[in-house]
Amino acid sequence: MKAEAILIHRPERQHPARRALFTTATLVAWMAWMALWLPLATLVAWALGFRVGYVEVVVREHGHGGHDLATLLALALACGFVMAVWASYNYLRFAGVDRRRHARSVERRAIATALGVHQATATWMQHAPRMVLEFPEGEQVVHRMETDAVAQRLAAG
Repeated sequence: MKAEAILIHRPERQHPARRALFTTATLVAWMAWMALWLPLATLVAWALGFRVGYVEVVVREHGHGGHDLATLLALALACGFVMAVWASYNYLRFAGVDRRRHARSVERRAIATALGVHQATATWMQHAPRMVLEFPEGEQVVHRMETDAVAQRLAAG
């Protein structure tokens, strides 16, 4: 069995229950991996002085439970309000606005000159849904119809 055979290149074809199981297993594995790093994160936080800040702000100033909780909720609501106003502003300003520039049209003569092909080939290139172009070193551009390219790939593979 090749290693590529066990990879799923089209996950939308996978059964939803199996996909949910694999997603859950991946989430659990990532959580376990992060839990292994917690002691190091604690050491770094302690070294940077976060523990001192926690002790000074939370532990020593206890007894204001309801007031502190109300303050935190008010701050959270204020942050949410600011974010909602900002999102509304951006929506009103940018909704439905296409800021991309449209590509300018290129003449067939310019295409033919740049690629070193005939005018009829440049016309075909402009209207072809798909094409294969080869740029051999020091030579002119070689184009093939898609059926020729598919036949060559099948013969080579």
